Amino acid sequence: MKRNLKIFISIFLVLVLSIVLTACNPVVQSGNLPQGDSRSASGTSDTSAGTKTEQGTDKGSTTREKVTLRFSWWGADTRHQATLAAMELYSERNPNVRIEGEYGAFATFHQKLLTQLAGRTAPDIVSVDYKWTHDLIKQGSPFVNMYELTDKIDMSGFDLNFAKIYGGDDNYLIGLPAGVNGMGYLYNVEFLKKFGIEPHNEWDWETVIENGQKVQAQDSEKHLMYNISEHWVYLVKTMLKQINGNTLLNDDYTLGFSKEDITKVFTYIRRLVETGTVPPFEEGVLYENVYADQNPNWLNQKFGIFPTSSSLIPGIAAASDFELDVFRYPVPKDAVDPGILVTPSMFISIYEYSKYQDIAADFIDFFFNDEEAILILKDTRGVPANEKAKELLVREGLIPKQVADMVSQSLTGAGIAENGPSLNPEVIALLKDYIQQIGFLKITPEEAAEKFMQELEALAATLK
Repeated sequence: MKRNLKIFISIFLVLVLSIVLTACNPVVQSGNLPQGDSRSASGTSDTSAGTKTEQGTDKGSTTREKVTLRFSWWGADTRHQATLAAMELYSERNPNVRIEGEYGAFATFHQKLLTQLAGRTAPDIVSVDYKWTHDLIKQGSPFVNMYELTDKIDMSGFDLNFAKIYGGDDNYLIGLPAGVNGMGYLYNVEFLKKFGIEPHNEWDWETVIENGQKVQAQDSEKHLMYNISEHWVYLVKTMLKQINGNTLLNDDYTLGFSKEDITKVFTYIRRLVETGTVPPFEEGVLYENVYADQNPNWLNQKFGIFPTSSSLIPGIAAASDFELDVFRYPVPKDAVDPGILVTPSMFISIYEYSKYQDIAADFIDFFFNDEEAILILKDTRGVPANEKAKELLVREGLIPKQVADMVSQSLTGAGIAENGPSLNPEVIALLKDYIQQIGFLKITPEEAAEKFMQELEALAATLK
């Protein structure tokens, strides 16, 4: 009897000890996370506290405690709402993972990101514009190398050769491209019809001026088109490629154009203003950094064409209560290079100091490859770069005709890829400054060309 009692007590103590040990060492449950993951997940993500191991991830004991990831992006309301819905779906499937969205206007996104990177407070998952990738890589590649995550993210649907043109090289890739963007002309169907203007894919730059004058002759309060600040830059770069086949700066930081070339482009900008093809810069200055969906002159049908990238069409269409369609960006018949910009809409990257890189990778895999997520996100970041997602949306009829058409049209005139020096933010800022001076009629195209070349050469020497 005593012996049986001792056995019973021993078994009881083993059970109690087992329960205590289990309670002290719970296991994280995060959907499709790779087996064997042993990162620390002690509460919300404080990226500034992370320290990189050789693999770039803190490793520690597994836990059932809640994990919070931060995800940042920019764009229109349609993109915001779809992204938030996809994040919510992921959290429903992975109850201990919460994802916080940090989103807003594109105009302030880059500077905010640079500040966060400097303070090591960047979100775990970051949207990165293709124009920033070269400089970010030069500054130390503050994002996880996507090539090292092929075992965690299904990349079989991506053209990684396209991705590396704008996001890295054979050894490093800053992120995965969310969509393919093509530049083109989005137009108000009724507006062009009212002024007797025929939209088609064979416009050149003189066609734009001719139709701009046609609008002004019938109604001096209306204008054919409006360019935001970024699109003036695209116009300059496109025209230069068409004239000489080069980017703004060559890979060795020498100028990719002559004085004659840039004078011709600056003169064209002046003509757009003087003919009333575009509104006076004084009228447009309030809206030079916002898209058409927030521009009252577009919404009130005071101009008929808005040059844009394909990924922004859904947001503009949602805000516009009139019929829209698209046609190809101007390409002269004698163009050396067709010049039209075809790029990734943005890269989705993982911050190198994130404490939860594996969970972030799992979310990105879900974001790009899960069919329910794809159907939620649709084309809010352009026509998906992931072929699997693109095929699903086409099959379901969820890519608007205008978006698909603009991408197809731009691909027929795709120019050479932008190189790192031509995408440098300081170079772009300098170009914008001279476009402004010309647009406000404060300087002649010839004067602007000479001064711009001098300043750009000096800047390029420091960047090199």
